[in-house]
Amino acid sequence: MKPVSANSRILLSCTVAAVLAACSSAPRDEKSTLTRPDSDRIAAVQAIRAANAGENSALQVNPLRDPAVEGFVAQAAHAEKLGQFDDAFVAMSKARKLAPEAPDLLQSEAEIEFLRGNTEQAEKLAYESFKKGPQVGTLCVQNWQTIVEARKIFNDPDYRAVAEGKREQCKVKRPVRL
Repeated sequence: MKPVSANSRILLSCTVAAVLAACSSAPRDEKSTLTRPDSDRIAAVQAIRAANAGENSALQVNPLRDPAVEGFVAQAAHAEKLGQFDDAFVAMSKARKLAPEAPDLLQSEAEIEFLRGNTEQAEKLAYESFKKGPQVGTLCVQNWQTIVEARKIFNDPDYRAVAEGKREQCKVKRPVRL
């Protein structure tokens, strides 16, 4: 058997390293595929809130609330305006502790989570809000628009179409009065 030269060993080592490098793949950053840049997330939340603009639904739900809850909601809105989404989340969490079953607070928290880049959690909260809410009217429209925006990020056109259909079912028109 012939001895292997030093140059041959180096060449063999480089070849093996190149083959192994080609076979391996970089770890996929799943979170990066499920988030948008801040400007896109803000635009998505604006679309969520505008989804019911001009909606003349037959059903509007306006809960009577503890003033402390309203104070935390106002703090959350103020922090959001300043772009302090984590502070908005903290304030909304305090409001939700006082009124954990309130569907409108669930939806507000979903929107804040969306702004924070937590798209999966935003979608879950929006659906929970839908289940606890009136399932028709403006809140329902916002719930399903949140899911539509999430499905855009998840690149899921099939369920996005389902969510768009559900959003339209939320729109209950007032009866015509003569």
